[in-house]
Amino acid sequence: MKHYIHAVSFISLVTFAVLLSMVSAVNAQEREAFPKAAVEAAKRAEQTGAKGQMADLAPALSGCKGPITEVVDVAFEGLKFTSAVYGTNPGGGEGRQFDKTPVLSASVNLEKAGCLDAHVSAIVGSRQAYGVSNLALFQVTLTPKTGGPRAIIGHYRTPYGLASPAVALEAERDVDMYASNFFQRVGFGRQDVPPGVYRVDVWWAGGPNPGGAIGAGFVLKLYLR
Repeated sequence: MKHYIHAVSFISLVTFAVLLSMVSAVNAQEREAFPKAAVEAAKRAEQTGAKGQMADLAPALSGCKGPITEVVDVAFEGLKFTSAVYGTNPGGGEGRQFDKTPVLSASVNLEKAGCLDAHVSAIVGSRQAYGVSNLALFQVTLTPKTGGPRAIIGHYRTPYGLASPAVALEAERDVDMYASNFFQRVGFGRQDVPPGVYRVDVWWAGGPNPGGAIGAGFVLKLYLR
């Protein structure tokens, strides 16, 4: 009888632990990248006609234009996996929430009053097929000869409340195609970077739940203006 009671107690403990892990997994999957306060503010701005002009929540709208002077292409067509998970401080990129090793890199010389355009694409694997995190998150940065990486324009600046700008994709079933555009103005304004030689890096991680990310066919295309 005692053995039976112990067995039942052990099974109950195991069941409880499994339920806790399932709850934790669900909570991780249900985390929202956009803070509720920012979402509500965006809705209010829509209602009041101040669409996208919330200086307290985001930088002012910016842009740049000019003739293309140079094009740089970098690619890796093989399959890559990263165990890095956004939100666990893996160490890479601005905010340190990405794999320490960039998935793609290039060097550029940015001139005064110029502009850099970046296009990134990749084939991203799903959690359903490959057991990775729900999302694959990416970040594109410029790093000067002295100083740390700085995410260029085109990201959401604080996903999950973390100051580590990112864009993301959740692949469905097997794989999906990720693609994003970014740009950076060169100058001495608030959102500008000063002229000089920079390394362009593409960082990535899985998230927000554990698992990492898997992908292939990574391409970085740069236009210098």
